[in-house]
Amino acid sequence: MRKIYLKLLAPLLFSSLLAMPAGAEEPEGLGEEAAEPETSSSALVFDAKGVARPVTSYEAAEAAASRDKKDTAKAKDKDKNKNKDGQEETAADSGISAENPMYVTADRMRYNDTTGDVDAMGKVVIRHMLDTYQTEYVYGNSIAQKYVIPGEVHWVNPTTRLKAERADYDGAKSIGRFEKMDGWESGTYYFKGASGVYDRIANKLVVEKGYFTTKHAVAKVPDYRIEADSIDIYPNDHYVAHNVKLMAKNTTLITLSSYTGSLKRDDSEVSLWSLIPRPVFDSDNGMGLHNEITVPLDHNPDLAFYMKNRWYTKSGYKPDMGVRYRTPLGTARLRYAEEESSTNDDGGIWVKKRPSLEFDTNHFYLGKSRFYTGAHGEWGYWDEDHGGRHPKGAYKGFDLYISGDPWKLGKFMNFSWKAGYAKDYYSYSNNIRRNSYYSLGLSGGYGPLASWIYYTDRDLKGYTPYYYDSYSSEKPLSLGFRWQATRLDAFSLAWTIDTVNGRLDHRYWTYYRDMHSFYAWIRYDDIEKETRFMIMPKDFKF
Repeated sequence: MRKIYLKLLAPLLFSSLLAMPAGAEEPEGLGEEAAEPETSSSALVFDAKGVARPVTSYEAAEAAASRDKKDTAKAKDKDKNKNKDGQEETAADSGISAENPMYVTADRMRYNDTTGDVDAMGKVVIRHMLDTYQTEYVYGNSIAQKYVIPGEVHWVNPTTRLKAERADYDGAKSIGRFEKMDGWESGTYYFKGASGVYDRIANKLVVEKGYFTTKHAVAKVPDYRIEADSIDIYPNDHYVAHNVKLMAKNTTLITLSSYTGSLKRDDSEVSLWSLIPRPVFDSDNGMGLHNEITVPLDHNPDLAFYMKNRWYTKSGYKPDMGVRYRTPLGTARLRYAEEESSTNDDGGIWVKKRPSLEFDTNHFYLGKSRFYTGAHGEWGYWDEDHGGRHPKGAYKGFDLYISGDPWKLGKFMNFSWKAGYAKDYYSYSNNIRRNSYYSLGLSGGYGPLASWIYYTDRDLKGYTPYYYDSYSSEKPLSLGFRWQATRLDAFSLAWTIDTVNGRLDHRYWTYYRDMHSFYAWIRYDDIEKETRFMIMPKDFKF
């Protein structure tokens, strides 16, 4: 059957049919049918009143538009609004225009220029700006600006993929409605609902009577999910769920009247999923359970209260709670925490920070280079009780560093590095410790094998009165390799050597297991005779 290619320039025919935010990926199966339409003498252009007129080509329509350049400029002036500073700003053109035409290809198409009725049948592909839609049949009226897709429709753009069994669109209100819909947001979050509404002006998708989960948890019964009466999704920004139940398989963990979470690509912390308890074990602290809850304040994902809970059979309850605020420069935290040492290899060393004010900057790239700088600062009161000693007092310190994106050395290897200067002030003993350091690393892999080697050199002047931030080795060398034995199982062997005296400090034997939406690993150190076990989620942070 002969293809009819229509290039629609006016804002009424399918008037941004089910229009979503701009952006598109190719949906599977579009193939050559979605190619740019060929020029056709039967192509139609619809004017602002929905009246059709023949046009020989898109270039002809564009030429007509250029003759009205002055009128267009005046129209653009009308689109200018005053912003909060009183300056003029031009409204973004997201409608159909000569600059942003909409292309439709179909096996057959009918249009009545008197009534405005229109039908597109067969394999229908609609492209506007970077949005792409695909279905088998569309009908509606260009004068009333209402259209119906009675069958399945697929829509894609860079942030969202959606499928629905039925849809209709009100072009006058820029609102689309869907039935039995499901899809993906930002490539990480999966949603499914009985129905949904998309408001193009507000850039908001509402999923009714549905659930929300992450990509690795998707299953017939998801490993975990948020069930809600409605979920308001603001693409690539945040979501708000109403009358919420957090589910682990078929078990309800918590109910909330509403919850706001982040959808930003670089933010996996503002998440209700982290409330799911996960088991841990290490020889120093015993068996434990970890979980966390982060609650945005005033519906702002950048300002949030968080609480991290750590329970251990040997060490007891170790909380970390406070307020976190993200700014354009970095992230500030005001918190009370009991925190375990990450620099001393002797486990079970905890310090109470009561309170602690901390700031971590973002990475600031040097021009357009791969190099960046950053900093960390902390002020607080430390209290430690370990090894028969009980130092406590005010603390302040900073760490300035420079680093860069890893260099690729051939196809299978990366080189990374970092250099910095840190300074710590301790009121307990009126000590000052200075630390000039650098680290170098090589990592890579081929097939099922991966390997790494890292070296750190610290030049310490002064000392700390706390075990918590002391270093087990000033110049450690770490190396190892990992073998992916099966799709789900892997093993690794790693060593840590103190290069000052040549002593082998650790030899780690580790087994890894892929558990669908989580990773699990168990590690044994045959030098220290210590075992550690942990489960980590794939799609969010603890």
